[in-house]
Amino acid sequence: MLHEFGAIPWLGVLVATCVASFAMGGVWFAVLFAKPYARALGRENSPPGKLAPIFLIGPFVCSLVVAITGAILLPLLHIDSAVGAAALGALVGLGYLGSTALNVAINPNIPRPLLYALVNVPYFLLSSIAIHVILVLLR
Repeated sequence: MLHEFGAIPWLGVLVATCVASFAMGGVWFAVLFAKPYARALGRENSPPGKLAPIFLIGPFVCSLVVAITGAILLPLLHIDSAVGAAALGALVGLGYLGSTALNVAINPNIPRPLLYALVNVPYFLLSSIAIHVILVLLR
């Protein structure tokens, strides 16, 4: 498995990370679902403030880790088509990322856990699919 690190398509990883983290995440959380996301967090009455760097860097790094992991898994699983990559992306998106988002939601610090999950889980599903498909296309 260590030889897979040398075969990582870094351009694909970078493009997939930027698409999933900045493009999709920005549109998803700041435009499409900004109000439901704020409501899920109990911040619907708070004025939007300036984001600290961690709120931009953190999701980027997490998406980068997902992309690197996908870049390692795709060849190990002999997936070389967009359809196969989308299937792996859906499995990772729901099985790992989505279930983790739901687990985060069901704690006492999230005032509306189901709404939080309804906003986050589809994002993780779609971004994971996008990451894996981009990785296959840019190999």
